[in-house]
Amino acid sequence: MKMQSIYIFVKLAESNCDFSMHKILGIPRSSMWAHISDLEKTLGKKLINRKKQGLSFTAAGEEFIPFAYKLYQTYEESLVSTQKVDDSNIEGDILVSTTTAIALQWSMESTKKLYSKFPNLRLHITSADAISREEENTSDVLIRPFGDSENFTKVWFILYQHGLFASQEYINKMGMPKSSDDLVSHRFIGYGEHKFSYFDDINWHLKGQDYGFPKLKPILTINSTKAIFDAAKHGLGICSAPIVSNKIYSGELVRVLPEIIGPTIKTYFCIKKSATGRKLRSIETFKNYFEEHLKQLGIKITQEL
Repeated sequence: MKMQSIYIFVKLAESNCDFSMHKILGIPRSSMWAHISDLEKTLGKKLINRKKQGLSFTAAGEEFIPFAYKLYQTYEESLVSTQKVDDSNIEGDILVSTTTAIALQWSMESTKKLYSKFPNLRLHITSADAISREEENTSDVLIRPFGDSENFTKVWFILYQHGLFASQEYINKMGMPKSSDDLVSHRFIGYGEHKFSYFDDINWHLKGQDYGFPKLKPILTINSTKAIFDAAKHGLGICSAPIVSNKIYSGELVRVLPEIIGPTIKTYFCIKKSATGRKLRSIETFKNYFEEHLKQLGIKITQEL
């Protein structure tokens, strides 16, 4: 019985037998099946129902899930207790789920430095503004707006306060709004009707009522906060953006009506509570790296109480 096969089975259990997990793990679907077949051969039991209607765990598979968790956790903990604790032992897979904007801001130069020190780490990063239940369950680390969960510990957060922004080119052409009433004669960029997990008010600037101005109709919608920022940068209209994002991009946009304060959103760094042993050490190493990366960008983090 290969421990990697146990790991694959555990991840399948977390995703409710969703074999699209192979995309998050960064391996071919056929490789996942090979690991499951290895387990079935060793145990002498069929673990997965292979039906046209879909895949599911057999009764034997369901019974094996808690044992698989225990086996893998014991393995991770034994590696820590038997090996000398030093940088050379930082290794293994870390599944990270984050938003598209954070992924785009990620510095590959800093990631290169991480791998130069810890070459045996394997990061698997998925980026999307909407997170599925399966991805949430299978991830080791979340870096995104998030609610309360019995499966994750919130370690720290970044505070994103939103405001209205436009390019200098747009302001020169259309004029700077002097009051909220002036906004009706301006062009706006929105996120559209797409879902952004744990951020229901992403189009707060279009709804208007709670912020003292009328409901506004966008001339352009894009379900990417970075693309919205870029559209505003190119003079297409006024957008909503986190104030800290403008700081990251060296003040490329101008604040419009700064007295209008949009929603404040927390982006959390969350660690799966079931992570133990070597897995937890690897996650802590990644966390320290990411905190240093944010520090270099001038982004403040606040420890969760």
